[in-house]
Amino acid sequence: MTDDKEARRRQLTGVAFMCAGVLAFTFQDLIIKGISGTYPAHEIVFVRTLLALPITLLIVMLDGGPKQLRTNRLGAHSVRGVMLFLAYTTYYLGIAALPLAMAVAISFAAPLFITAFAGPLLGEKVGKIRWLAVLLGFLGVVIVMKDRLGQLEWAVLLPVLSALFYALAQIHGRHIGATETGATMSFYVNIAFLILSGLAGIVIGNGAFAEWSHPSLAFLLRAWTWPTPHDFLLMLGCGAAASIGIYCLGQGYRMAEANLAAIFEYTALPWAILWGYLFFAQLPGYSTLAGVGLVVVAGVIIAFRERPRRTPLRGNET
Repeated sequence: MTDDKEARRRQLTGVAFMCAGVLAFTFQDLIIKGISGTYPAHEIVFVRTLLALPITLLIVMLDGGPKQLRTNRLGAHSVRGVMLFLAYTTYYLGIAALPLAMAVAISFAAPLFITAFAGPLLGEKVGKIRWLAVLLGFLGVVIVMKDRLGQLEWAVLLPVLSALFYALAQIHGRHIGATETGATMSFYVNIAFLILSGLAGIVIGNGAFAEWSHPSLAFLLRAWTWPTPHDFLLMLGCGAAASIGIYCLGQGYRMAEANLAAIFEYTALPWAILWGYLFFAQLPGYSTLAGVGLVVVAGVIIAFRERPRRTPLRGNET
């Protein structure tokens, strides 16, 4: 009985960490959408990463010290860093033009892509039920996109690209994770973000191509400007939110069963709806809510159908 109580307490603690981590990331989305009309995306990523790097290094020190930074797989870390940089950048460009709830809902196509790619890229067997869930989820994504597609709003495709790059990065991360720790992977992702956003600033950060009025293109091509003290604090908040979010989600997946933890990632949706209403006077329409419902149902089905595959791995976690 004591063991059951301890297991239940651990599960609940993991769920609490998941909810806290998801909330932290929605704060980051809110800040980025709020300042997307003033600074370019790559500048925000650069400053955010620069501020988050000390926190990441602290986590590395607590997780085993400097030896965690040694790796023989620098190329693999670099590939994953590029894919995650593309995933987050396309997502940020999307939220500059789209309602926050819509962008978040479409980005939840990532688990669907992961399931679809599990067979050809990982050699996993995907059964009929999971394939039906994938189709159901993609139908939900199309429904969410419907209104914007009707207006020829190409920015609706940006969160789809983000989900695709994120899924590829996660699949690649499964291979790296066999030999590398979470702290090591997080550190090299931050280094990749810093280098790539800095290069973007050098190439297009002078504003020479900033002639587009579309919110996403303007967010990408706008010239770098020195942030005001207020905006610098907001970017600092982005770095803190990202670091807290990464830590909490990592703890959530460590302490709760993976299938249970994954479901609570969907708590981002009500937060996104709330922030969109309070700060941008945006409310999702009925079609968006219907599509969101299908995506959530598909995600829950996939999470529970993967339970037999994931549970045995719990004993290998560090």
